[in-house]
Amino acid sequence: MRLRLRLLIISVLVAVPISIAVVMALNALRARDAATTIERIASAFLTSHVRQSCESDPNWFLAGPRGAPPSLAERALPDAEVRLPRPSTDALELEFYAYNDQYEASSTAGPRLPAEFKAALRSTPPVTSIHGTFEARTGNGIQLARATGWSPGPCSVLLFRLRPAPNQGLQSAMVFGGVFLACLGLSAIVAGPMILRIGHLARATRESARQDYSGIVPADGSDEVSSLGAMFNEIGADIRRRITDSKDREEALQRYVSGVTDGVAQPLADLEAQLATGDRGEAGAEAARLEMARQAHALSGRLMNLAAVARLRTSRERLTREPVDMGALVARVLAARDRMATALGVTMTSAVPKSAVTISGDSVLFERAIGNLVDNALLYNQRSGRVHVEIAQLEKNGRLSLRITDTGRGVSDEEFTGLTAIRRFRGDEGRERRAGVPGLGLAVAREVAERFGFGLELRRPAAGGFEVEFAGTGRTE
Repeated sequence: MRLRLRLLIISVLVAVPISIAVVMALNALRARDAATTIERIASAFLTSHVRQSCESDPNWFLAGPRGAPPSLAERALPDAEVRLPRPSTDALELEFYAYNDQYEASSTAGPRLPAEFKAALRSTPPVTSIHGTFEARTGNGIQLARATGWSPGPCSVLLFRLRPAPNQGLQSAMVFGGVFLACLGLSAIVAGPMILRIGHLARATRESARQDYSGIVPADGSDEVSSLGAMFNEIGADIRRRITDSKDREEALQRYVSGVTDGVAQPLADLEAQLATGDRGEAGAEAARLEMARQAHALSGRLMNLAAVARLRTSRERLTREPVDMGALVARVLAARDRMATALGVTMTSAVPKSAVTISGDSVLFERAIGNLVDNALLYNQRSGRVHVEIAQLEKNGRLSLRITDTGRGVSDEEFTGLTAIRRFRGDEGRERRAGVPGLGLAVAREVAERFGFGLELRRPAAGGFEVEFAGTGRTE
């Protein structure tokens, strides 16, 4: 049900009882005023002059308030039903009738005194005044019986009748309609602007939803409707952030799949070519085996980097943290590459403090990051070269420094610029590294460092080769 229709129904349900209550209150006020008026009239008639006039001619009251009793000409008018004619047969607003000690009408046109009036006047102790209602053509009038104390005689009791004002029903209907319309108008004035604002807010929210929540809904003011608008804007901003993040992840995943597919396909093709090679001499066979080992190692590294990428992306909001022994981690990394280093003729050494160097982080991601840096130093070294891994921890501020130094050929200025430009993995890093080096590995290492509060710095030592420093306090911002 629409809000406007609901408001109309509620307004009608509220306006009807209010209008009825107002009409009833107005009728009650009219009845009270009529009772007060007739009481005052009755009190005003208890005078000696009225007693003398009534006892001499009880019909003097038939015409209502008059200045004198009926004239002789009025008395001479023929009338078959009454002993004395009424001066006028028209109903008057106020009429008076006289009754004797037996409560019989002394006035020739006097109505019967109601039984409840007689009972009240005869009660012990007797009442001197009692009022009620009577039926008239224009509605219910009010009547009052008053014991005069002029007994015995024809005027022991006087009955006063006050007829209702004409068109009281129409007046009540008009009051009802006016109050009803006033209630509806007041509801429209009070709730109308609020409904318009809510409708505008609803249209703005639908339009914003059609635009991927990029639109801003109005939130001016300090009431509840403005709070709803501000809350929707906050939710919309969060949804936009999630949509953008989802699109970025989808795009990155597509790049990852494309890049890794290309990276895996080429090593597999090279392995296939090596295996399909025919007769070789002893030297050629040895070179082929070494190249196949290199390609297999690179292929394994690419696949593990893809797994690390998935782990980093799926745990964006929930970083795994556990104690990581960096000395033991370096030992595992070097042990896993010992055979490859022997085949390449590269010596690997390490310098690790005797006491345990422990940080808080994800051991799987840290091992992958350090492994990528060692792989680069190993694979792009020269025969009889050297790879040295050193861990240092400053006790003063708890800063950890892990350096990986190689004695390879180094990199050119252009290659170094490309390496330092890699900040986050996108899936196409392999195309921006020096020839043959898996750029995804360096991007993963930098991402892991930044996620856990470390920095990754690349250097070109004056003596040649290449150096990478993995340093920081291990606290995220």
